[in-house]
Amino acid sequence: MLRRSMTAQISVAITLVSVLLVATSNFLVLRMTAQELREGGEIIMLANLAILRDDLNEARFDEKRSQDLADRIELQLGTLHVALLAEDRSLIAASSQFEVPLAELPAQALAIDAFPVGITPEKIRRLQKQLGSLTRSWTAPDGRSFGLMLTRIPPPPELAALGRAPVLVALALELTQAREVVRGGVKIVAAAALLSALAAALLGAWMARRILQTARQLGAAASRISANALGERLALGDLPSELQESGHAFNRMLDRLEAAFKRLSEFSSDLAHDLRTPINNLLGTAQVALGRPRTAPEYRVVLESAVEDYERVSRLIENMLFLARADDARASIRTEWVDLCSASERLLGYFEGLAEERGVTVACELRGASNEACRVWADRLLLVRALGNLISNALRFADAGTAVLLVVTPEASGACTIQVSNQGPAIPPRDLPRVFDRLFRVDPSREGSASGSGLGLAIVKSIMDMHGGQARVSSGTGQRTVFTLAFPAPMAQATAPPDSKPMAPDGLGLSTAP
Repeated sequence: MLRRSMTAQISVAITLVSVLLVATSNFLVLRMTAQELREGGEIIMLANLAILRDDLNEARFDEKRSQDLADRIELQLGTLHVALLAEDRSLIAASSQFEVPLAELPAQALAIDAFPVGITPEKIRRLQKQLGSLTRSWTAPDGRSFGLMLTRIPPPPELAALGRAPVLVALALELTQAREVVRGGVKIVAAAALLSALAAALLGAWMARRILQTARQLGAAASRISANALGERLALGDLPSELQESGHAFNRMLDRLEAAFKRLSEFSSDLAHDLRTPINNLLGTAQVALGRPRTAPEYRVVLESAVEDYERVSRLIENMLFLARADDARASIRTEWVDLCSASERLLGYFEGLAEERGVTVACELRGASNEACRVWADRLLLVRALGNLISNALRFADAGTAVLLVVTPEASGACTIQVSNQGPAIPPRDLPRVFDRLFRVDPSREGSASGSGLGLAIVKSIMDMHGGQARVSSGTGQRTVFTLAFPAPMAQATAPPDSKPMAPDGLGLSTAP
């Protein structure tokens, strides 16, 4: 439930932070209060200890007056009880309410000479750093709490010379009321934490719903977008700054979907047109042939005339299947070092006859590398197919008496650029971005469609995408039309070309009408 609900996550986060802050702040306040109470009690004990020292000096450390001194301290402050002890910790005198067992007193007696004059909380803290804890806690059987302090008061020098021994003074300050204050503070802290948790949970749920309101509106707007309303976009002006980038990304995705849907619609229309023509031809020829009885030679003529349309439909289906497989992200290619010199010679030899028919020459040119380095890291069959489509396309549109050039430019890194160019009608600038689209033809009248399916350049681009390369075109009036294939450098493991293997004559896989 918590993982699936952002509202619950935000509410729980706010609740936890609120409770943590309240509990931490109250705990620190309680700790400071307890420390102030403890320091206040120690100041009271040290102040009365100074008074008792003066009284002992005035009484000349007379043990007979010790009881009166102890009772007077308790009489002045009813929560402070006093006992006077000898060096061997035997009891000399004790106030009436001193009930602390002598065994519970601190093991080490503090020297009163170490205590500073003019006791303040700051001096108490410095004294604690020097001597450690000044008091020890003890709980009586009836539950009362006491802070115990044991000090040694030496006699004046003149009395010490007469043999007066130092006196141990045990002070017991009752801290029950202070402990009750702390315990009451703990209860208040617990109650405040519970109340803050409840208030934070309610406030967090309200805040989470307010925060996610925009996200819900975003989802509602997205749900209204369908195939019939691909032009709708999210209104970014109403989005908070944190969702602006998500809104832009969503609108860019819609732009891509709309463009892809438009291309798909155009592609379906063009595909239907290209399939309808040969199928109508086949249907019309068959209907005419069946209109009356025919002789065997006449039927043979009908079948022979249908072969061209069958081949065209077959090529179209084959190319469509190839493009469908190329679109699959899981499609794999078998890359290897391909000798471009050998491959280009075979390609030019394959198209030599077609070039002679059109009055065009074909030539290959190697730039920037020796014959030994004329290689590319690619799938051999796909590379030959891409080059064959480009050469076939260049021959179809080349002017008579001109040349189709295949220019190979390998690089030291292993990358390679291959250009196929011809001299012919220029491609209009508005059509250059769509040259590699499926079934796109520069001539809207589809002149010459009988000789090609309009998928050859789309196949070239798909092959380059599979290799991680690029397919580009440049054309202009009075300039040669140049198609460029840019193959990237191979990965680190492809460091050396394999043994040279001859390309099979049937490995071209080409067609003069891709």
